[in-house]
This record gives sequence, structure tokens and C-alpha cells, in this order.
Amino acid sequence: MIRPVVQRGRSVIEAGAPAVLPGLSAPACRNADPALFFPAYGLQLSHTQIAAAKELCGGCPVREECLAMAVRSDESDGIWGGTTPLERRRMRLQLARMRQGAELARAVVSGEEPQVLPGLWPAVVHSLFRMGWNAGRIAAALDMTSSQVQQARAMAARSQAFLALMERHYPKDWA
Repeated sequence: MIRPVVQRGRSVIEAGAPAVLPGLSAPACRNADPALFFPAYGLQLSHTQIAAAKELCGGCPVREECLAMAVRSDESDGIWGGTTPLERRRMRLQLARMRQGAELARAVVSGEEPQVLPGLWPAVVHSLFRMGWNAGRIAAALDMTSSQVQQARAMAARSQAFLALMERHYPKDWA
């Protein structure tokens, strides 16, 4: 019988082979069919596959390490650490934006009026809160509603938590 080939990042594995990640012990996916996490070449993962893979990842004892490894290596295929390629791209983008936020926040504090696009709100809001500004002052300076400030702050908190995860697993060399 010919076993289907599954695309897995930059490598190719055979469907049916146990999914084992180098350096990680006892992942929840160790006995799962890799086809659950990686679509057959040229195909997209179905919503059902994504939901099933995420459910399996949800209780995995090495989910953080798996996700960190996928983000660090810029893994572009499959489900890793309970995330899709699009979700991981968004995480990397938001982390990059968080780095830009401090510079824009300093400009706001110094009285400049930089244009802060909505995609950068979480980063700038986070930096301004760290500089001691309150939500009302931030909303006025950035022409945001108080609800937008709170949403940006929540998104920044998620990004900061993910940044801490990355630094825990890859202290200096993940970006």
C-alpha cells in the first residue's frame, strides 16, 4: 500500500508515522496521525481537522514548547501548539509591532502627534500605561474611545504573555 505524503513545514513525512517533535517528550500528538495536523500536499486543512487538532493540543503538556518552536522556526504549515499558520503569522506581526510601540509612545509623551495606526494601538497603549498614563489620557492623545483603549490593552497583554513564553524557551535568539 502506498502511504500518502504530507507536507510538514519544509520537510515531508509519511502519513501514519507518529508525530514526534525533536526535543519534546510526551506530546499529546505522539500517537496521532500527522494528517490531522498537516494537510496532504496542495490541500488546505478543513475546519474539522483544525478543530480536532486544536482540541488535542489543548491538553498537551508541551503545547508551549511546540508553539515556541513553530514561531521561532517560522513554521508555515500545519497545526503547531494549537495554532494555525495564520494565527502564528499574526502573533509574530503583533510581537514586531510591540517593539515599535515604545518609540511611538515616547513621541506622544514628548508632545508630538505621531499618526498611530490601529494596528499599532496595542503596542503604544501598553507603552503609555507603563509610562504611567491612564486610560482617559491615552484615549485623548490617540483619539481612541475608552473601549478601544481597553481592547488594545487586552491585546497587548496577550502579546506580552506570548513574548514571555518565547523568552522562556528561547531567551535571546528567537526573533
